[in-house]
Amino acid sequence: MNTTQIKCFLAVAETLNFTKAAKQLFITQPGLSRQIVSLERELNTLLFIRDKQSVRLTPAAAVLAKELQDFESRLEEILHKAQKIGQGYSGRLVIGMLGGQYVNEELTDKLMRFMQENPNIDLVFKQGSFRDLREWVIDGSIDIAYTLNFDVHDMKGIVITEFCKDSPVFAISRHTGTGRKKKVLLNDLMEETLIIISPDDSRAGYELIQAFLKRSGVSFSDIRYAPNLATIMMWIEAGQGVGIINHNSNITSKTSIRLLENIVIDTNQQASSCFIWKAENYNPAIPLFVNPK
Repeated sequence: MNTTQIKCFLAVAETLNFTKAAKQLFITQPGLSRQIVSLERELNTLLFIRDKQSVRLTPAAAVLAKELQDFESRLEEILHKAQKIGQGYSGRLVIGMLGGQYVNEELTDKLMRFMQENPNIDLVFKQGSFRDLREWVIDGSIDIAYTLNFDVHDMKGIVITEFCKDSPVFAISRHTGTGRKKKVLLNDLMEETLIIISPDDSRAGYELIQAFLKRSGVSFSDIRYAPNLATIMMWIEAGQGVGIINHNSNITSKTSIRLLENIVIDTNQQASSCFIWKAENYNPAIPLFVNPK
């Protein structure tokens, strides 16, 4: 049984007239009759009793008509829903957020606009480390990751679009000896523990910092590796050392944190935020979010 047969059967069952049913469906009467005969053969059941004066439903047809009316309305609802999802107007979009980064004004505006223009698409957020976001994008746990571009610029099989420009900066607690100095130079920081990202979480971030230190000719006697970006900020805030963060980090707005803007960090890679997604992820909500009309 196909949808054409169902529509033909229901039209005849409603009108009890093959001519009227054919006109209602914009098909010829012989074409309608062939559909009914084909359906009766498929079901091995007589559906209509026809004579020159009238058309009557058989008991089997009466039951079928009642059940198929509900089915047809439900089918239209299902098809409409599938069409909306296929066009990206409903469904779900899972966004991975880098832990330790705040939702800045630009991202807030983007999220609000997307929700207003696509009220039938559910936004789901999941927070993780650099490593988490890379793995989640690849295994499909999330659709899009909001992360920093230096960590993903050499990933294979993903699409990257830059969102907000940013740059790395040294940060230290104002409660430390170095943090209380009137002017802090790069050599002054060697008195502190250097807190950097573990290569297990971001190999690219770790290598960029090491390359910067080598070019700058400075050497820290004490280096502590943090498992993720959020931990780096927690340790900095607790006065346990100096670290390199970006301006969208959660702690930048805190009065207890001092950003050492006078020390230029040349890493050859900016700490700009970006969106990434797997090239083979065909969720239609992705282009709606990344490139709204």
